[in-house]
Amino acid sequence: MSKPKYNMNKLLTIFVSVWILLSLSLSNSYAESWSGKVIGISDGDTLTVMHDNQGVKIRLAEIDCPESGQPFGQVAKRFISDLCFAKVVVIQPVDVDKYGRIVANVILPDGYDLSKELLRAGLAWHYKKYSDNSSLAKLEIEARAAALGLWSQKDPIAPWEWRKGFTKAVKTLETTDTNQSLSGFHGNINSRVFHKQGCRYFNCSNCTVSFSTREEAIKNGYRPCKICNP
Repeated sequence: MSKPKYNMNKLLTIFVSVWILLSLSLSNSYAESWSGKVIGISDGDTLTVMHDNQGVKIRLAEIDCPESGQPFGQVAKRFISDLCFAKVVVIQPVDVDKYGRIVANVILPDGYDLSKELLRAGLAWHYKKYSDNSSLAKLEIEARAAALGLWSQKDPIAPWEWRKGFTKAVKTLETTDTNQSLSGFHGNINSRVFHKQGCRYFNCSNCTVSFSTREEAIKNGYRPCKICNP
């Protein structure tokens, strides 16, 4: 009766061994460097590189460039475009981010590291939240001291802080729009006519005043719409 148990244990051991070997193989395959032609530049730290006949989105590792709407955001984009657009670069994968982009070090045709070049020019922050690379930290410090690029500003806002502020502003705007749309009545500031929800004029371009009740609208000098009869 013990023989089947021994066989099951043996099979389990073989299965686990194969699984480990397969996992290591996939891991090594992912970690391998590859080269490809740069076919697109999204912003200072994001580019698209050809690999296996398709464009692959690459996010530069260990740095963070100003967003496109920030000061020096477009400068950083032009900077990397001049360095690598339409050129063959080497991709050294590090991770995959939550957006499905490969996070990687990008080596330029002349052998220089693209992330380091951005830091050296004062066009990126060392992303200390995800990196403890002392050489990158030093490049940022040197660019700060020389007031290069974005460091020429008095109080540059880090892109991760800028993104927080942008997200907060969008949420505030969405909340305001929702509250306005939920208001019982909208008044047209030009015609001084108010409409109820469901009226085709409820969201007219000049219907910028909101009233909770019909009485409130009339009290403020607005007339009921003759179409929706609020």
